[in-house]
This record gives sequence, C-alpha cells and structure tokens, in this order.
Amino acid sequence: MVKKWIILLSTTISMAAGAQPQPKPNPAPAPQVPVGAAGGPVVTLSQKKVAELALSQGLKTKQVNLTFQQQKLPLVEKLAAYDWTLDIASGYQLDKQASLLTSQDKPDNRYDRYQTTLGLTKNFTSGTSFKVEGSRLSQRQDVANSTAPDEQTLDKAGIALEQALLGNFFGVADRAIVNGAELTYEAQEVERANQLEDVVLEAIRQFWTTYVAQENFKESVASRDRYKKLVDSVKRKSSVGYANPGELSQAQAEFEVREQTVKATSTNYLAAIENLIYLLDLPAGSEIKFDVAAELPSVPKLASLKSEELRSIRAQKLRVKAADEELSANKSNSYPTLNLVAQAYTSGVDESAEGSYSELMSGDKPLYYVGLRFNYYFGSDVQNERIIASKLKKDAAEITLRQNTMNATDSEAQAARRVQAFYTIAQSAEKARNYREKAVNELTRTFNQGRTDISVLIEAMNKFFTSEVTYSQAVGDYQTSLNEWAATRDELIPDDSTKANVN
Repeated sequence: MVKKWIILLSTTISMAAGAQPQPKPNPAPAPQVPVGAAGGPVVTLSQKKVAELALSQGLKTKQVNLTFQQQKLPLVEKLAAYDWTLDIASGYQLDKQASLLTSQDKPDNRYDRYQTTLGLTKNFTSGTSFKVEGSRLSQRQDVANSTAPDEQTLDKAGIALEQALLGNFFGVADRAIVNGAELTYEAQEVERANQLEDVVLEAIRQFWTTYVAQENFKESVASRDRYKKLVDSVKRKSSVGYANPGELSQAQAEFEVREQTVKATSTNYLAAIENLIYLLDLPAGSEIKFDVAAELPSVPKLASLKSEELRSIRAQKLRVKAADEELSANKSNSYPTLNLVAQAYTSGVDESAEGSYSELMSGDKPLYYVGLRFNYYFGSDVQNERIIASKLKKDAAEITLRQNTMNATDSEAQAARRVQAFYTIAQSAEKARNYREKAVNELTRTFNQGRTDISVLIEAMNKFFTSEVTYSQAVGDYQTSLNEWAATRDELIPDDSTKANVN
C-alpha cells in the first residue's frame, strides 16, 4: 500500500513539473563603463593622455582660449575705420517761416518739401577718402505772385575724393596703425601657445605629484603590514618566553607610527587626486589608474637649441615690430595735415521728377572743385610727446627681447642639467632602496633567530621605508624635469595642436 502511494506521488510531481513553462535564458548584460569605489568612472591616465585631456577639455585651457579670443576686438576696431559707411536720410519739411515782406508778398507763404539724401563713404589705407552721394529735393509752394512753378524737383549726384599729402602721406600712418594691430594680435596668438604649454605642464606636474602620492601611500600601507608581522612575531616569541624586555612595546609603538603615516599619506593622495580631476575636468569621484612604465627612460639627446625659433622670442620680436609701426604712425601724424580735395557733381531741376532725373543724367549742369585743405594743431606739443612715448615703448620692447633671449638659453641649459641630475639621483635611489630591502630581509631572519636586537631591525625597516619614498619622489622629479626641459624648447606641445583648440 505504501509502495503504491509513493508511485502515485512521484507520478503527480512529474506531471506538475512537465506542465510548468521552461525558463528562458537570461539576455547577455549590456557592456558598462567601469565604475570606481567612489561612484565615478575608472579613468586610466598616462602622461600623454593627461596632456591631451588638459589641452582638449581642461578648465584652464578654456580660460586661456576665451581670453585670447577677446584680443581680436582691438584689431577689428582698427580695421573698422576702413569700413564702408552707408548714410540714408529722408524726411518731410513744412516751411511757413516769416520773412521780410514786400508790397506784393503775403505773410502766409507755405513750402512743402520732401528731401532724400544717400551717401556711401569709405576710407582706404592709402590715405584716401572716397564718397559717392546723391540727393532729391521735391518742393511744392503756395506763394502769392510767385513766378516760380508751384512744384519743382531738384536732383544732385556726385563724387568727392580727398587724398593725404603731408601728414599721413599717402596712408603711411594708416598702414602703420593696421600693421601694428595685426602684429600685436599675432604676438598674442604665439603667447597663447606658450600659455597652453604652461597649462599642460601644470597638469603633467600634478600627474606625477599624484603618482608619487599614490606610491607613498602604498609604501606606507606595506610598511604598516611589515610592522604588523613584526608585532605578531614578537608576540609569538613572548608567548614562549624568548622575547627580550621591551621588544613588544617597541614593535607596537612603531606599528602605531605607521598607522599615522598611512592616514597622512592617504589624505595627501586624495587631495592630489582631487586636484588632478579638477585640472583635467574629469567627472567628480573618478577613480584614477596610472599607466606608468616600470623602467625609467634614459636622458634623450637633443639638438642644440635655436633660441630665435622659440615662441617667446618670436612673440617679442612681433611686439618690437608693432612698437616700431606705432612710432612710424606717430611720426607721420605729427606733421600738419595737407589734403588734396577733388569733387565732381551734376544736377538737374524740373517741374517733374522724371524731367529732373533726365537732366541730371545728361550731365549738362556739372560742378567741379579742386583744392587743398590744411590743418595744424599747436599749443600742447602732444604730437612730440606721442613720438617720445612710442620711442620709449620700442626701446623697452627691445630690452625685453634681449632679456628673453638670454633667459631662454639659460633656462634650457638649467633644465638640461636638472634632467641629468635627477636621472642620476633616481638611479642611485633605486640602488639604495634595493640595498635597504636586502638589509631588512637579512636582519629579519637574524632577529627571528635571536641574533639581532629589535632596535637594529626597526631602524633598518624605517630606513627602508624612507628609501622607498625617496625613490618614488626621485622618479616623479625626473619625469617632471623631462617635461620642463621639453617646455623650455617649445617641444612639449606643437604649435598646430594649440591652433586646433581655438573654438
């Protein structure tokens, strides 16, 4: 009977299981961006990647570019003096003014006038002013005993030309002013490239500062772990009565010191990470991973520096030329103004607008004028003072050029010496670290054998930690000095890459 119930129960369970729908396979999860512990994305940074991010999206890069774009306004304002100017005026005039009366006049004369004028003016850098103008005056009058037609139209059109002959002789001053503005703008563009290079260099410095802070934090944790093992070892020796008096307390005290060091280096590391995230404008909470080669690159052999090709020298040369153009403009403008004036006009008048226009186009009523116009300002001697100020400005620019040339050569030589020195220091620091590590391993072994005092081991462990920190700092100093050397040679970022970032 029991066997039958078991068979029946198993059959029911099998039928129920067969009636249930089969589970569908889970779809493959969509790929996700790695997320760090702080909730932000995981960003892997190399030195090259840092330079690219600083140049493409860094906040300071944006500030430099926005400031540079504002520098174009002074140039455009100088060029605006040579824009075409269109002047149109149209209006209605009601004239019922009182006038001296004669025996035949009435005091209520009325004139209705419609007048339209059009002028097109342009100045040229040749010291030439050109104007084309035309006008139409339509008049309707209500005048008693007047012999003139009640309705008339007067059309006038012509050109006026004015050429500078003495002051601003054929546009010498005008061209100098425009050239000076263009040279100044070009100098600012070159200087912008240097400013962007400084931004990139700052980001690279922060990259290596952060990397060193990370390595120091790791070494602090490793040093704490070594002391934790030492404390455990001394406790085991104490439990069997082999530990000397004070050994456990010394080990525990040093462990607490390492706990403090871990907290301090952790704070420094987090602060450095936040500064790097700010400079590169990365998402808040980003987790940074460093892509750094294990081996130090050797000191590169570079060609001799040509200081005249450096951006700072080129920019200052442009400023010297701009100052020279300003001096030329002020010298030319210091002379009295003597201009040649030439005008040619034609006119037409008729009772109808069509007749007036036809007479205008026929050219039967011309008006010509040729003459000279002279202007001279005196009293304040401002023209001479402008020349003196321009001369002083040019002299100051030339002195700055000489200083920049000497500083560029000295800076490059000093940067090269720092690179060589830091490379030697880094190599020596690596050897010292290896020796310290070997000493710690040997003293740990002899301490466990009871042949070494714990104070000697503690001193060796502390010196080993110091050597690790020194080596990390030496690596950062060497890598930073390489980039500083490249910056003194304008090789950190090329000119083309800076031009692409003006958006």
